[in-house]
Amino acid sequence: MTVIRRTPLHTATVVATRDLTPRMRRITLQVPTLDAPRPAQDIEVVLTDDTGRKVKRRYTITNYRDGRFDVDALRHGDAPGARWAATAATGDEIQFFGPRGKLELRDAAWHLFVGDESALPAIAALAAAVDAPAFALIEIGDASDELPVDAEVRWLHRGDAPAGGTDLLGAALDGFPAPTGDGHGYLLGESRAVAALRPRMHALGLANDQLYVKGYWNLGRLTA
Repeated sequence: MTVIRRTPLHTATVVATRDLTPRMRRITLQVPTLDAPRPAQDIEVVLTDDTGRKVKRRYTITNYRDGRFDVDALRHGDAPGARWAATAATGDEIQFFGPRGKLELRDAAWHLFVGDESALPAIAALAAAVDAPAFALIEIGDASDELPVDAEVRWLHRGDAPAGGTDLLGAALDGFPAPTGDGHGYLLGESRAVAALRPRMHALGLANDQLYVKGYWNLGRLTA
């Protein structure tokens, strides 16, 4: 018989909120039952949709300290996660499963982080945790979405073009001068976009065992 192991269910209290950018809001949670996570692990927050049905949305854990941590939530679309990001207030209680995620940082001569603004919290956490040179190609709406990342960053401004495409990141990957030595790549963002971009990572000499690829959102869920 297969045993299905779930991560623990926790109850957290919102103790602070602040806007990092016009679209990214930092929500600080207090939860004494959570042990220190690995870099870029996430939680699965339990929310409700318009019909009252339970839904789950995942957020990267950042800045963990003594039972308190931050999640940086992107406000995009009109889905339960975006509404929670916009309305969470001090004193609110929220339930979540976690910590989740199997990503483990590996030794490498260099690291390349590729993603859109939904991946910014994870990219920032990972870039801060690696010891080797780090590079990042990050697609965002415009300069107002930029946040500090401890890497050599190339910001790709999308402007009025819709999110979730591959043109900007694909062109940036095609022009990326891969350093010498064995690198490690991280490809994070819209599910179908990251799947389509994987061959561009291979073209840089990164084999499957040198890649971590994860869909952070899906175009069909922006309003669901």
